[in-house]
Amino acid sequence: MPASISTAEAVAVAVDDRVKEYQGDAAARQAAEPRKTGGKSDSSAPRLKPLDIKAPDRIGRYTIGKRIGSGTCGVVHLAEDELLRRTVAIKLSPVGETNISTGKVPGAQRAYQTEIVAAGQLAHPNIVTVFDAGQYEDLNYLVMEVVEGSSLKEFGKGRELLPVHRALEVIVDCCTALDYSHRRGILHRDIKPANIMLGKDGSVKILDFGIAVGLRDIGGLNRHGPTLGTPNYMSPEQILGHELGAASDFYSLGTVLFEMLTGRQLFKARKVKELFRTVVQQPAPRLDEVNPSMEKGLADVLAKALAKKPKDRFQSGREMAQAIEPWIENYRLVEERPNAQLRFIRQLQKQAFFEGFSDVEVARLLEIVTVRSFSAGEVLVAAGDAERRLFIITDGMARRERDGQLVEVVGEGAAVGAEAFVNGAPEPESTQAMTTVNALELTSDALSNLPPRIHLRYFRHISSLLARQSAGAASLQPDCAL
Repeated sequence: MPASISTAEAVAVAVDDRVKEYQGDAAARQAAEPRKTGGKSDSSAPRLKPLDIKAPDRIGRYTIGKRIGSGTCGVVHLAEDELLRRTVAIKLSPVGETNISTGKVPGAQRAYQTEIVAAGQLAHPNIVTVFDAGQYEDLNYLVMEVVEGSSLKEFGKGRELLPVHRALEVIVDCCTALDYSHRRGILHRDIKPANIMLGKDGSVKILDFGIAVGLRDIGGLNRHGPTLGTPNYMSPEQILGHELGAASDFYSLGTVLFEMLTGRQLFKARKVKELFRTVVQQPAPRLDEVNPSMEKGLADVLAKALAKKPKDRFQSGREMAQAIEPWIENYRLVEERPNAQLRFIRQLQKQAFFEGFSDVEVARLLEIVTVRSFSAGEVLVAAGDAERRLFIITDGMARRERDGQLVEVVGEGAAVGAEAFVNGAPEPESTQAMTTVNALELTSDALSNLPPRIHLRYFRHISSLLARQSAGAASLQPDCAL
């Protein structure tokens, strides 16, 4: 690169070249997924008309039924396999002849050939199964399993979102499928919501390997290909035309997860050139900044998937799945709770002790505490008590005394017993209920059963409360005092 050209200028030139390649190769763009006739196309992508193929009534043993999708590479119909007596999906595309002078293969034909190669290599419960393929007159056909359900397009941008734990489960299944595909030497290259099916039975299926490339030499599958994909979900290196590795698919999968958790696409632009430059040059927005209800730890996982440099991302589906899996149970714990319990969590978050703690963190603590009730005059913590337990007052008033003298009156959101809880040392003060007091009893042993990150966060919080108390927390507001 000449010294007079900056890195930014070089990137701009590379992006411009890729845009020309992307927009100019209309035939190659036929690898887009089938979509319902009349559907709105993405304003940032070139608008290509779906092929209008008249399907025959019958192809071999398959009786052709109604059309269920159409796209720029062909149409998809339901069909009946009369030999095996089952309903299948049959994808039809025009046979394309190789250009003798240029050697180029029309996009729809290339997609068909690529899917056949992929089908011969892949057999996985999270990848749509291809049963049969062939040519009938001037049509290529691909026979696949029918997935009764809908694609993730129904749960993303501008639509009702899946519960967080369910969205994470779907992505983990995709990680498993891609890990398998990559180990078989095949890079999908077009991971997006429309290519991920969620069955009514809960199954998750990745489909459409029409623009896949090889991660190693596989007969019939190129290791390199033209700049293809769906702009909103392409990785920076895919846009720039660089050699691709597994991390490219995980970037695309990260964009899908971002959309499922926020209801918006990662980047938006009116034109392909603008979008490509943004993807290549701008850092991805953080999940917890776009959707503040999301956990920072989960946002960190997604940030890794969306890193600009492939080496900074997850290198395998197994690695990405393992990073996501702990969050599934965390969010399930919240989302599957009865409404009354969710309201209690929201109530606690308004109290001083739980201020700044997420739904998941509060729900996790509620799993390990004991709910206690004290009548007026009962002692919560006695002076000299060294038992490692903490009482978090959720309702009522209590008085803290030292040597028979009132130190302060505390109420909801206060925590008492921090000295013994943190240090195992005798409590210097006693705490007695003035009214009926409801409190959450937390023991040190129970806290240690929480996931390490949440355990550490609570322990630091309690230690901080103790430090403020030792420094003279009597000056704090009653609802913030220990």
